Amino acid sequence: MIPAGPRRRPSGWRTVNAAIGGLVAGVCGLVVARALFGRGATVAGVAFGLVALVAGAALSWGLSPAHSRGDAPLPGGHRLRRRVHPLAWFAPVVGSLVAMVAWAGVAHSSGSGWVQAVGALLGAVLITGMVAPLFPARRATVTCTASPSDTEAGRTVRLDMVARGPIRITPRFPVGPAARAVGALRGSRPVEVTIAPDRRGVVEQVAVELATCAPFGLLWWAREVTVPLPRPLHVAPRLGEPGPVDSLADDAAGDAQLRVLTGAGEPRGIRPYQPGDTRRSVHWPATAHVGSLMVRERVRRTDDPVVVDVVLPPDPQRAEEETERVMAAVSRCLVRGQPVVLATVESGGRTVRPVRDRIDLGRRLARAVTPPTRPDPGHRAGPAGARRSTP
Repeated sequence: MIPAGPRRRPSGWRTVNAAIGGLVAGVCGLVVARALFGRGATVAGVAFGLVALVAGAALSWGLSPAHSRGDAPLPGGHRLRRRVHPLAWFAPVVGSLVAMVAWAGVAHSSGSGWVQAVGALLGAVLITGMVAPLFPARRATVTCTASPSDTEAGRTVRLDMVARGPIRITPRFPVGPAARAVGALRGSRPVEVTIAPDRRGVVEQVAVELATCAPFGLLWWAREVTVPLPRPLHVAPRLGEPGPVDSLADDAAGDAQLRVLTGAGEPRGIRPYQPGDTRRSVHWPATAHVGSLMVRERVRRTDDPVVVDVVLPPDPQRAEEETERVMAAVSRCLVRGQPVVLATVESGGRTVRPVRDRIDLGRRLARAVTPPTRPDPGHRAGPAGARRSTP
């Protein structure tokens, strides 16, 4: 469900921009410090200039664009921001500037050396607090260690992840609430991330935002990454309202070899095991006597299932509604013990096989896609037609 983004290629211009930006910021910081604290404040000017140099180089490196082919958009038009960027930067930056200007006015009017030194220290702390989170944000990583394999659209799913560093994890696709990675100061930190897929499909990786404001909590820096899941997450459609299903006799099926699982009906004998029989139907005394698997024969015919042919429309919303209707209709058949064969179009081609239970039904509908070509005009089944096979 999430297209993989291309690998970023480093650019030599980023290093040049960082060097030029650092030098310009350092010179400007030295000039501003000497203008605010006086010509005799050599220590304050040098400290302020060095801090400005480091801050300018870091900002130039982090904010300069990198050459890449462009990240593939997520469903909904959202693009991953893999480059480190500040979050809600206006208030922290403006507040820090106001505090530094106010303290500079106090230091200029008093003329005391210790006031100037405290002002330089304050400026260094503010600039460091706003720039320092950029580096742990670039190094932050997260790995998913455990995830379920099945869920339903609209339900929350818990993912167990391991993060390196004190970061905040916010799921972007599928969406979910933010989670904090807490634990030891060093090493890995376990964190539980909750997502809520709003549509059916197969989720193989999730997009999350990794943000940090360490060490002083002045400014948040973040970047977005994709985290692969240990196993695919099948998101079944919601249980909608079962609508009308077109039925017709399929005389072309004949004596089909396709067997349908069923546990209903009265026993009428013992027969050898065939592919498709459930384990609950195995007759163990007869198996021990004969030496091969034997199963109970049921009165209900197992070669006369209801075949549901699912053809999804191109519109995503209509396709979602169609799968919800099929989910409700087929679930009723499974509850009654009626055998169902589901025909869907998946990424690997057309698939026709029996539905074992509701979990299998949800997985089949999660993998269903719109057919690449239009169906045959002579095909009488509707968007989700059902046909009963007759021998």
